[in-house]
Amino acid sequence: MGGDRVAGVSGSPLSRRAVLGSGGVVSLLGAAVLSGCDLDPTSSSPPPAAAPTDPDQDIVDSARAVLTTLIGRLRATSIAVCQSSAAGGGAGALVAVHRIQLAALGGDPPPHGPHGGAFSPAQLLAHERGAAARFTHWSLTCANGDLARVLASVATGIRMQPLLRKAAT
Repeated sequence: MGGDRVAGVSGSPLSRRAVLGSGGVVSLLGAAVLSGCDLDPTSSSPPPAAAPTDPDQDIVDSARAVLTTLIGRLRATSIAVCQSSAAGGGAGALVAVHRIQLAALGGDPPPHGPHGGAFSPAQLLAHERGAAARFTHWSLTCANGDLARVLASVATGIRMQPLLRKAAT
């Protein structure tokens, strides 16, 4: 009989081009409806909600402020005063360490030059130990695990400075 023709199947009244063209129009309209597209230019939708604030932002801001203050006051502290203490090591090394720690927290380096009064040797030790304690506390209370590790690392970095290690012995 006719080889590859099937008897009893009637043909579609639409051409293949008409079916494909109408399918494209339907898919475009469907995409517009599904995406929430409002084809009415006079209507307005409420603006998207503001992004939630980072729960740890206050900690990061405080940590940056502590390091910035330490850097400024350490610059004002004379190297001779630091080295005359029983702990030696100098303010220069502490400034360098705190600048790296500030960069790790995404902080901008403070302007060059001293800011604030110079530390006495006892004040320097007290402020460095206090900073280490604050960074330890913040590392235990922040919500972000990566930030907690950075803060704990800063605390450890402060405690490992020769100035503090010698004073502890």
